[in-house]
Amino acid sequence: MQSNKLVVPESEAFLQQFKEEFAHEFGVFHSVQEIDAQAKDMTKSVLTKSEKSKKCDD
Repeated sequence: MQSNKLVVPESEAFLQQFKEEFAHEFGVFHSVQEIDAQAKDMTKSVLTKSEKSKKCDD
């Protein structure tokens, strides 16, 4: 009986990199650094909006 396990150890890293590049092409994959940058930008915008609404309420 034949199994679908990878025989070459380096092939797993290659396949992972291929999947990430493919997903990145379609805008699905984001690296950890990209996600962190997006979260930082979102946090800044939320804080800015919050500060503006507090100033308007006063």
